[in-house]
Amino acid sequence: MDSIILWLLAASGVLSIFLFVARGLLDQLPDIITAWRKVQRIYQSADRNGDDSRGTDV
Repeated sequence: MDSIILWLLAASGVLSIFLFVARGLLDQLPDIITAWRKVQRIYQSADRNGDDSRGTDV
């Protein structure tokens, strides 16, 4: 009987740690998406500026 209680306590501890980590990752997801979109916009504008300057230099 004691081993069942210990297994239940261990399983609930592992589950709570998993939920804590998952919530932390999901909380950071909007910031990661925003940063990724910003990087994409910077590279796209750099490509557009680079293409325009190459055409006038040659």
